[in-house]
Amino acid sequence: MEGGHSLTITTNYPPAPASPNPQDERDQIKANREFENLWIQRNDVETTLRSALNHLKSCCVILNLSAKCDERLQVSMSHGTTEKYQLMSRTGSSDSLKAAVTLLDDNVIQAEVTIKYPKAGGGFFRAVAQPDVQWKLQQLQDLGNHISRVTYNGDGGEKDHFNSTTGKRILEELKSTMNEISLARNSIMLPRKRSLLELCYFPPTRKFNPPLPQDQLISFYISCCRLVCASYQMVPKTVHPQGLSVFMAESQLPHLDDVIKHLNIVMNIVQKLISYLSATM
Repeated sequence: MEGGHSLTITTNYPPAPASPNPQDERDQIKANREFENLWIQRNDVETTLRSALNHLKSCCVILNLSAKCDERLQVSMSHGTTEKYQLMSRTGSSDSLKAAVTLLDDNVIQAEVTIKYPKAGGGFFRAVAQPDVQWKLQQLQDLGNHISRVTYNGDGGEKDHFNSTTGKRILEELKSTMNEISLARNSIMLPRKRSLLELCYFPPTRKFNPPLPQDQLISFYISCCRLVCASYQMVPKTVHPQGLSVFMAESQLPHLDDVIKHLNIVMNIVQKLISYLSATM
């Protein structure tokens, strides 16, 4: 260059960006989850529980559970009324088995059966049971017990005292509620039959007048919200390979259909809240 001067160019590059700190990212994710969890506790828990309890209250009214459920539900005291149901045959010919059952809540007050029975005069056996012993349908009793227990579950805590510990407690209570509701549903959706040996020694079985023939047993149970009467007759294996002829009659119980609808709603809204809380834990 002219004059002997040299030109020096200095370039100042900006500092390289710092590498993201994985720990910082994890801390931020955790903080976001905690924020979401507290938001759910403050805004969703109370609303969900109130809605669930309203549906459970309806179940308590339908099933006359005022003496069993939490008094905070303010279910008016009531006494059940007797209902008579006509059960019609669902297997074989329509006259294979007919029954009429009078219920008072979960108690069988009276049962009348007409069974196709070749050994009886006229080919039919008729009997009435009006037992002087308690004859409860255990499935209906279980239904009431599970529902009443749910009504005593926690109320979600105080709005101003939510934290991660209360979130875990609420989640456990919600899971307990789901379990009880599931058991309540199953008690009237899934059949629960006594074994033939149990039926032989079941006191109400011996209360029919005239007495059941020695080769005949009668059972009553709930299945899919229906009251079912089953007649079991011992027959030669040449007639039936298992040596047992079974006839069934049934009647829909409309009030149980209503109970199932309420329980399904409770399960849906509680499961949704469980999913939200679990995702933020």
